[in-house]
Formats: sequence, C-alpha cells, structure tokens
Amino acid sequence: MGIPTGQMQEETQQLLDTLNLLYNWDVNKMCKFIEDYSEEDFRKHYETYHRLCDDYGSELVHEFINNFDCDISYIVKFEDMYEGHYETGQDFAFYYVNEVDKSTKDLPDWVTIDYKDIWENKLSKDYFEIDCCNEHTYGHIFKKEKK
Repeated sequence: MGIPTGQMQEETQQLLDTLNLLYNWDVNKMCKFIEDYSEEDFRKHYETYHRLCDDYGSELVHEFINNFDCDISYIVKFEDMYEGHYETGQDFAFYYVNEVDKSTKDLPDWVTIDYKDIWENKLSKDYFEIDCCNEHTYGHIFKKEKK
C-alpha cells in the first residue's frame, strides 16, 4: 500500500504522528488517503475529510469527491454546497417551493403543483443529487458549482 511512512516527507510524517497521537486516528486509513490522493492533499485536507466522514458518512463524502473527478480540493466546499437529505429530488422541490421560494403561498388549495417537473426541469439545473446505496440513503442534494 503506497509509500512507506519512512519515505514520506518529514512534514507528512509529523502530521500523521500528531493526528494519531491527538485523536487516535487510524494510521492505515491516513496512509490510504495519501495513496489515493497525495501527501500535499493529506496535509491540506485530511482533517476536513475526516470530520465530514464523521458528520455525514464516508460513503456520501466519497461520492461527493467522485462527482468532481476525485479532486479532493472540492472537499472544502462540501458544507457550503450541501442542501440536505431528501428522499427524492421531488421532495427537495417541495421543500424549495414551500420553504425557500414561497412564491406559491397565495395559490388556492385546489391548484396542483408538479414537484417532479420542478425538480427535473428547473431545480436540477442548479442542484445535483447523490444517492448512497450502501447506507440506503437517497436524495442528498448539493448546489452545483457556478462556473
């Protein structure tokens, strides 16, 4: 697995030792991160990555990173982009229309709103959905990054 810790840069070795000593974080998992990304990415992003995995689950965090062609630098944008967990994009559309936009608050009760259409044809242009199959959770909604 990857380069042995003795062949890593001194700064990386020190951070590995510090994180293991302070938090008892698994050295093998940290080395796997270095193997998957780089020593520089480890030094820059591992603490954020570890916290997000604890808070949101490692599968969702990995799916998020994969969404950006495995560019770990996007990890710092995770929480700013995350809109929450909904069972479907349609459920997010319902939330968005009724809680965020609220433009429908004065519509009569007999008016039917097609939330599926709103998700598929409007909101999905500005948001994307990540489904995590192993944890059996669906509908994690993120803002798309503005270009």
